[in-house]
Amino acid sequence: MTDARTAAPAYQVGDRPPTWHELRDQLRDFAAAHPDRCRLEAVGTSRGGKQMELLTIPGGPLQAVVVAGPHSQEPIGGQTVLSLAHHLVTHAEPREHTTWHLLSCSDPDGLQLNEGWIAGTWPPSIEAYHRGFYRPATADQPEWTFPAPWFTGQLPETRVLMTLIDRLRPGLLVSLHNSDTGGAYYMASRAEPELVGVLAEAAARNGLPVEAMPSDCIGWQTPGPGVFVLPEPAPTPEPDAAQADAWRPAGASSAHFAARHGGLGIFPEVPMWRTKPFSLPAEESAHLLEETAGALADVLERLGSAGTRPSPYLAAVRDTVAILRFMSALVREKPDDGADQDMALLVPLRGAGMLLRHLDAQLLRHPEDRDLARERDDLDEQFTAWLRRADAALSPAPIALAQTVGFQIDTVLGAARLLTR
Repeated sequence: MTDARTAAPAYQVGDRPPTWHELRDQLRDFAAAHPDRCRLEAVGTSRGGKQMELLTIPGGPLQAVVVAGPHSQEPIGGQTVLSLAHHLVTHAEPREHTTWHLLSCSDPDGLQLNEGWIAGTWPPSIEAYHRGFYRPATADQPEWTFPAPWFTGQLPETRVLMTLIDRLRPGLLVSLHNSDTGGAYYMASRAEPELVGVLAEAAARNGLPVEAMPSDCIGWQTPGPGVFVLPEPAPTPEPDAAQADAWRPAGASSAHFAARHGGLGIFPEVPMWRTKPFSLPAEESAHLLEETAGALADVLERLGSAGTRPSPYLAAVRDTVAILRFMSALVREKPDDGADQDMALLVPLRGAGMLLRHLDAQLLRHPEDRDLARERDDLDEQFTAWLRRADAALSPAPIALAQTVGFQIDTVLGAARLLTR
């Protein structure tokens, strides 16, 4: 018999996450169908001219902002926003103490560049995901370009969120992240011990494991299992000539910005695939990361002028190469936490997948370029070899959308209850 406390609730969930156009249209249809319960307003425009819209469902004094699509390859939050909206208008309890503000997507342009795998067969394979993958360079990500004393390169989408947070002064901000593999976990703007219980309950109700040590959180403070405190952003020294290509963070995050007003910021990370336990010693992981970074960098160097022709992917590939090298250094610095990290097998696929997309874009313009075609074929072989290695080590199995969406909704509702007790 299933314990009622751990049974996943029946939220209204589609067959797959929506594309940007589907999300926009469904939110507009929802607002039109419930004019007495909610309102939809345009709050800004993306760099690509896409309208960013906010659905507000009035209720109690706590202002809660929920943001979908904080990174371009993280579509689960789009379905979560739609499902949460349906839940809020049909259940009075979450509205008693909280007014809800649901932002459709913070990076609509990036989301659209991932539509090939989002709109395809669902759930996607890790091959389809990485062949259609796009995540912009760090300085082009709205989530990581909030103000810091040394960083003033705010993107238009970031400024939309800044204006929204300054206007609403939310007590709770939840940015709906999702990860590739592993377990569920939270990044939070402060060490809130009771979030450990919120996470444990949300994970159990939706049949998900809690992640012990995500690669993103190595060395971070933690108030308990699965909850990690976002460190205050700090400037990095200007690199010397030998470190010119080193990865550097950009600015602060939405959670940091909400904390300026005393709000609790949470990034609930939920995986799209289950994986089996595997062993990857720290030294082997560091070597693998360096090797794959070098392989991608070599392709970029051989491309010559084709490596400078514009495409959405080129800067992202260069950033991924720098991230791979940064990850390698971090694993060597903290080998106990850096061992057995599946992202050492997956991040190289991100870089190779985006570089293949760049080469495909160049070949559309220059189909007669035999050197470019040969480089593309060689990279495809390398991608396939890395894919086989990851597949064999991890045996990824997709997690149902109802579970990932359920986890995010339970997190949002649980955090709001925590703050309104």
